[in-house]
Amino acid sequence: MLRLAAGVEQPTLTRSIRLALLFVGLCLIAWLVWRADPHVVARMILRLGWRFGLVVIVYTCYVIVRAAALQRTVIGVRPRFSDVLRIRLSAEAVEWLTFTGPFLSEPAQGWLLTERGVSPFAAFAAVVTEYLLYSASSSILAIPAMALLLSRYAIGEMRTAAALIVLLMTTYLCALAFASISGIGLIAPSLRRLAVVFGRRAERAATQFEPIEHLVIVFLHERRRRLAEVMALEAAAQLVLILELWIIMAALTLSRSLIDAATIEGGVKFVAAVFVLVPGQVGASETVYAWLARAIGLSAAAGVSFALVRRLRGFVVAIAALVVLAAEKGPRRAGSA
Repeated sequence: MLRLAAGVEQPTLTRSIRLALLFVGLCLIAWLVWRADPHVVARMILRLGWRFGLVVIVYTCYVIVRAAALQRTVIGVRPRFSDVLRIRLSAEAVEWLTFTGPFLSEPAQGWLLTERGVSPFAAFAAVVTEYLLYSASSSILAIPAMALLLSRYAIGEMRTAAALIVLLMTTYLCALAFASISGIGLIAPSLRRLAVVFGRRAERAATQFEPIEHLVIVFLHERRRRLAEVMALEAAAQLVLILELWIIMAALTLSRSLIDAATIEGGVKFVAAVFVLVPGQVGASETVYAWLARAIGLSAAAGVSFALVRRLRGFVVAIAALVVLAAEKGPRRAGSA
């Protein structure tokens, strides 16, 4: 039952499709780099120099802030922050090194929380709550960014897509606000309605997810102070990402405008949701970064460079997390022996 709630099990067909999408994404990255000129992209990335270390440090701060948010969403026995930080670092390693994105990294956090004494339903409810609130903060950033693109920049054929993204994210925020104010869950009832089409599978999923959603609603509806704390932390996480992108843009001497950095950061927020089946959003992220860079007056090569630098720093943080976690496990095992 918990495996279903965590979403860990994936059909073979889904894995095959994701592998195919990963291959297509890698080909798309190669095409984007070739079209933008590999020498130009390489020069831009190398121009970052020592500031790449600063980018890694800033992203690590983002991971720490998300860990603090996750700790505060746990109802009942709250684990130590150091343990939650290790869990968050483990999730980063899973997300970046397996190309599975939230499909595996988010459930992994739930499993690891249960090992820290949190009850299974409370663990997965905490992960779901943190992810929902992070998505809410992403939407709050993305809506004005898309509105700015629509009003100030010539985005041509992408106007309809940008307007649709604003509509979908506004709908998401309204649904989350409704659940928080009314104390009524929306996911389990929606799954039950899908039972008409998908039969017992949807009904079973609704029944098994209902206890988790109940705890999510309890947090949103009854824990108002902690809800405000988590939203503040998620907002801080978004600001850290804007700062990171600003450092990259300034280091490449492309733009020193925080508004440009916030516009691009807000503009890429929909990628994870729209291209959720694409492993690691490989190719999709690079394409959107290139489009957004051109929309604000930069080159497509700049956008591809932004995406590749961020992908590289993600791998560096993930590998560093694995090394740190492995080094900590060694002495613990020796001590227990």
